[in-house]
Amino acid sequence: MIKIQCISTENSEKNSISRQRAASGAAVDAENTPLDPDLATVIEQWASLPKAIKSGILAMVGSAVEK
Repeated sequence: MIKIQCISTENSEKNSISRQRAASGAAVDAENTPLDPDLATVIEQWASLPKAIKSGILAMVGSAVEK
């Protein structure tokens, strides 16, 4: 059983360990491992990147995958 700490800043005397299970998708496995920090940065900044930079990144990734 996974125990999840429930913390509330409004009512600290009720802070406790939850006896409920984590959601089935919450477990770390091959499909949902943490992102590489560099990839996370690219994802976070993607919307603000100029189109030319996005195209360059996609071209580099595409050429690496085709090999």
